[in-house]
Amino acid sequence: MVERDLPKVETGVRFSSPAPLAPAFKDEESMPNPKTILVTGCAGFIGGHFVQQFKKRFPKTKIVGIDDLSTGRKDMLDSSTIFYKGSILDEKLIKNIFSKHKIEYVFHFAAVARVFDTIERPRYTSEVNIIGTVALLEASKNHRVKRFIYSSSSLVYGNDTKLPMKESENVFDPKYPYSIQKYVGEPFCKIFSELFGLETVCLRYFTVFGPKQYGDSPYSTVICAWLESLYFPKNKKAFITGDGNQSRDFCHVNNVVWANILAMESKKHFQGEVFNVGSGIRIKLNDVKRLIAKYTGKRLQPEKRPPRVGDVRHTCADITKARRVLGYKPIVNFDEGLKQTIRWFESRKI
Repeated sequence: MVERDLPKVETGVRFSSPAPLAPAFKDEESMPNPKTILVTGCAGFIGGHFVQQFKKRFPKTKIVGIDDLSTGRKDMLDSSTIFYKGSILDEKLIKNIFSKHKIEYVFHFAAVARVFDTIERPRYTSEVNIIGTVALLEASKNHRVKRFIYSSSSLVYGNDTKLPMKESENVFDPKYPYSIQKYVGEPFCKIFSELFGLETVCLRYFTVFGPKQYGDSPYSTVICAWLESLYFPKNKKAFITGDGNQSRDFCHVNNVVWANILAMESKKHFQGEVFNVGSGIRIKLNDVKRLIAKYTGKRLQPEKRPPRVGDVRHTCADITKARRVLGYKPIVNFDEGLKQTIRWFESRKI
């Protein structure tokens, strides 16, 4: 048990108290000071959080963002961002952005991330998630970008039962088109590094949650979907698939933001290296349900539904490599992250 209020979990990691997102460098002169970065999917849940936190750490950096707003929200956009509404498949637009702004670092969050969209529309989603990534890699190569940081997914592991999941040991076992699409971006990053000298880093996110994740979105986690059903019942009906004993490595969005910043700041040379980004802890959905009821004081009774075909039973990240190479460790633990998310739902107007 990690903390008194947490359910029994399986982990080799212990959390310290939540730390600031941006710890001070011992040698401030060694801190990278990028002039311009590009953030794809800047109006999305992760991209929006990233821009806000990055601006605090690097207030002088010019942030350029692109999002087609198909799932992103205008209220996630930061007013200081140089924003382009459009698709990463728009070759002319991408070329113009790179040429005009002299991009130094690319943080690639944009994707069609809903698993079942990729099942229903495999061709279109493959174009966005694969061809869009390659287009950005090519533009980055052509314009001499210093480093390209790619958002991958733990779903590339599929239902591999060896836990915790290690980058070097767990095999690629796709269960959805989305799993394949995110995985394909990883070898493309490596190829662009080896052939063209473009530095690339791949970050495999586990189940990301936190404030500003709307529960009625098709991309929401079970945490935010259940909170939506409690605070905005007209928007969402709570349900649970299977017996509730399946478990997830829930990773607070600030941990993901921090991993991306570390990947940029690292002085190491990267050629498509892959890193897990999670908490190192897995928690059963039934325990999540119990904690939500405890912290909200509301009764949560999700409708029971049968398991979905291809659903992954358990996920848990081995974050040893990210800790050793990047200096990554979770800065917001699950308990605090859940409380933060609940407070945001309580304060939300609509």
